[in-house]
Amino acid sequence: MDDQTTCVPHSGETQQWAFYGLLENKKFVVSDCIDIKDTPNGLGNPTWLLQQKMAKANAPVVDLILKKGAIFVGKTQMDEFGFGLHGNNSHYEAILNPNSEGRFIGGSSCGAVAAVANGFADIGLGTDLNGGIRIPALYAGLYGFKSSTCGVNMDGVFSIAKEDTSLGWIAKNLSDIRKVAATLTPMSPLVMIERIVVLDSLFLDVPDEAKEKLEKLLASSPYKVVRSKAISKIITTKAAESFKVISATRGLRNIEPWIEKNNSVINNEIKMQMKWLASLKYKDERIALEQRELVQSVLESILDEKTLILMPTTANTAPPRTASDEQLYKLNTQILKYTSLASLADLPQLHLPWFSVKNSPWGISLIGQKGMDRQLIDAAIRWKSNQ
Repeated sequence: MDDQTTCVPHSGETQQWAFYGLLENKKFVVSDCIDIKDTPNGLGNPTWLLQQKMAKANAPVVDLILKKGAIFVGKTQMDEFGFGLHGNNSHYEAILNPNSEGRFIGGSSCGAVAAVANGFADIGLGTDLNGGIRIPALYAGLYGFKSSTCGVNMDGVFSIAKEDTSLGWIAKNLSDIRKVAATLTPMSPLVMIERIVVLDSLFLDVPDEAKEKLEKLLASSPYKVVRSKAISKIITTKAAESFKVISATRGLRNIEPWIEKNNSVINNEIKMQMKWLASLKYKDERIALEQRELVQSVLESILDEKTLILMPTTANTAPPRTASDEQLYKLNTQILKYTSLASLADLPQLHLPWFSVKNSPWGISLIGQKGMDRQLIDAAIRWKSNQ
C-alpha cells in the first residue's frame, strides 16, 4: 500500500467544475466526514463506514471550492470519530509524517494533512473540534486554519459535536489559506490590525529554543507588540477541563448507543474517553459551562477589531510513534490547555509553521475576534512579508 492509498482510503470520482477562478487547478482533499456525492462518511471507523448511506450531494463548502476552479482528488483518513489529536488510528495503516520522521502526523485530519505534506493535494479540508486542524498542522510543519463557525456553511459536514466543531483547512502557504477563506468565509470589516498581544504565561512550558526564536520573530512584527499575562495557567487548566467535559457530553454521548453496541471495534483511546465520560456527574457539566463563560470573558477583554492574540499552538512537538495509547491520552490533556481557548470562544485561529524546535516542526498561532477570519489571515500575510 503506497502513501497516497494510505491517506486516501476511499473516494468518489475526481471532480472539476470550472477551469478558471481563484482556486484554478488547485487540488484538494476532504476529511472522511465531509459529504462527497455517492460516497459514504467513514469517520475513521470501518464498521461505521459499512453502515452508512451514500451522500446524495456534495457538502456546500465542497461545491463552493469546485466553482472556483479547484479539483477534488480524494477523501482522506481521519482519527476515529474526529476525537483524536495524533492520527493514531489502529483500524488502518499508519500514516507517516514526511516532515518529522518517526513521529505522529496528528489528527483528526491526519489524512488531509498527509495528502498536502506529500504533495498529493494543495489544500486539505477538515474539521477542528479540539485541535483537529491546528495540531496536525504543527506536527507536519504546514499552515492550518480553524475558522469561526458563525460564517461557514456546515451543512454536509458531519461531527459528533457539531455545535462545537469548526471547519478548517491545511496548506503549504498562506496564499492558499487566504484563497479558501475568501471562498468560504464572509467579508471581514476593513480594519487594519495594530497590536499583537503575546500571552507570555503560555510560553513558560515551551522549549528554550522556541522562546529564543520567538523573540527574533517579534522583532520583525509590523504591529505593536504588547506582552500580557492575562491568561494564567489556572485559566488554561479550567479551559481544558471545561472543554473536555463539553465536547464529550455533546459529542461522544451522541453516539454512545452505537459505541456500546459495537464496543469491540473501537480504538482504546475512545474506550478510555467513554470510561471517563461515564464518571461525569450533572454538576460537572454545569461547572464546565460556567468555566466556559469565564474563558470567553477573558478573551473578549483582550481582543478587539485591531488586536490579535499570539500564543503557542501547543507546547509539544509531534510525539514519537513509540508512544503508548496511555501516553497519548495524557498528552491530550496538556494540548487542550492551548487548543481549548479558541474552541470555547469560537474564535478563528491560524497556525504559523515559522520555525522548528529540536529539528521537529513547531510554530505559533494568531487568534482573532469571532468572524474576523480574513482579517486574521491578512495580518499574518503582512507579517510574513515583513520578515
